[in-house]
Amino acid sequence: MDEASSHAAAKAAPVRAVAVSRVAPSVLREGQCGERVKLSFLDSLWVVLPPIQRVFLYQLGEDGGSGRSDDGFPAVVERLKRALADTLAHYLPLAGTLEYVMETGDAFVDCTNAGVAFVEAEGGMDVRRLAGDEAHDTLAFLSLVPELDARVLPAPVLSVQATRLSGGLAVGLSVHHAVADGRAVWRFMEAWSSASREGSPVTKVLGPPHYSRDVIHHPNADELAREMLKTVAPNLPKVKKDIDMHPRSQVRGQ
Repeated sequence: MDEASSHAAAKAAPVRAVAVSRVAPSVLREGQCGERVKLSFLDSLWVVLPPIQRVFLYQLGEDGGSGRSDDGFPAVVERLKRALADTLAHYLPLAGTLEYVMETGDAFVDCTNAGVAFVEAEGGMDVRRLAGDEAHDTLAFLSLVPELDARVLPAPVLSVQATRLSGGLAVGLSVHHAVADGRAVWRFMEAWSSASREGSPVTKVLGPPHYSRDVIHHPNADELAREMLKTVAPNLPKVKKDIDMHPRSQVRGQ
């Protein structure tokens, strides 16, 4: 097989889910946030948007990602899960579900049964080719991020996927846009990476997040949030008909 054929095969290789588990926060920290975090009027506008999606590519050692039973992929997955559980203990709303109360017209994140779906998958694509291509294969990258169906509330806020690739792995995530913006997602990923490398998501550089709405001053904040929800999503708990749940992913190689 010549280089062009090999490249095409690597890009076309399907991704197959092999296991799905649930990762819960390692510790529920008192005072971090209440059982519910109400969406502010600044958050309500984003309920109808597709999730934010990110893909991170990592090259493993010679054994990692080789497909052999003695490779490093299972150990990497377990390490990612432990670090994710520790990070979610600080970023509890990301482990919650986005819900809607029809009687009051409020949308909020329910943190009472916190946890996220963690998909383990396999794909034959080469991690070096994926990271090095000048023209990225959008369909290939979309297969490396998990689904997050938010067409009807309640809906999960976050889902994660770890995919074994030839020569490495991909870590993909989908985050509901009403709960986190792009900067918040990067901050969460920095904390998760820190927990995996250093054992803690909170360091001298990365402080713990806070969820207080006290800094948002508006005399009719709750009513404004409800009015915005009615405007952008008048059919709640159905968010939007035929919403596109697979936007163009943004890619970052590591």
